[in-house]
Amino acid sequence: MSLKKCFFVLCIWLNALAPSYGRIDHLSQSYNPHATRPIARAYVLYAKKVWREIYLNEKENTPFFMSGKEMPKVIIDGAKNGLLVPYTDDTLAEAMPLEQLLKHLQIPGADASTTAHEFFPKEISTLRFVEHVIFNKITARQEYDIESIQLIVPGRNNPPTYLDRPIATFKYKDVIDYFNKLPFESVCWYNTANAAENLTWVDAFSLRLFGSRIVKVGNLDDATVDELYEKTPGDGKGLLASQSLAREIDIESEIYLSEY
Repeated sequence: MSLKKCFFVLCIWLNALAPSYGRIDHLSQSYNPHATRPIARAYVLYAKKVWREIYLNEKENTPFFMSGKEMPKVIIDGAKNGLLVPYTDDTLAEAMPLEQLLKHLQIPGADASTTAHEFFPKEISTLRFVEHVIFNKITARQEYDIESIQLIVPGRNNPPTYLDRPIATFKYKDVIDYFNKLPFESVCWYNTANAAENLTWVDAFSLRLFGSRIVKVGNLDDATVDELYEKTPGDGKGLLASQSLAREIDIESEIYLSEY
């Protein structure tokens, strides 16, 4: 094992063995209160909180974005019908009133009295989700526990400001329950190579069949990847750093810990 690997694993194990000195661990039963796959805190060797964005108009993500069955449309319909609770942000601390959700869906400057001026589902083409990447020391496997999903209108679809427009955030645990109650055709991850292997959107998330970009990793300054690595806006260094972080988090950390 290389020196780098040894140092990485040693740091993780020393942190895991550190005493709490009487501190009450409110995560003793479950690592995350919003977890879809609860893991006892004692079983968590290593964890990172990661923010990723899925760009639905990219080819590999089109099964989430089929015409008339776009995931943002399905989720928003659930919220409008009272089947899903929208939240103001990814802390999931404050529920969003339906009136505020409808306001966020309105195109700026449009008549708020009609849904004719809401953003089209195809314009809500970014999903930003928060997840915990966890190494389970009992199973010796890395696991992904998605906590929330936020719907966003990307800046290119939001003139005249051309700034990203967040619509609402949803607890992923609620989204799973909602999707599981819908007809298969409404939540189908269509397999173009073999229709016999069509899956649901929940399956696609579990199997990590989507493409995404890391936009933030938990840090003291709550800074995004672009804020940390770009010298000038749009210089591309943020994207390169994001790719490097994905390799480190999704591949290298599990390899190092599994080998140990």
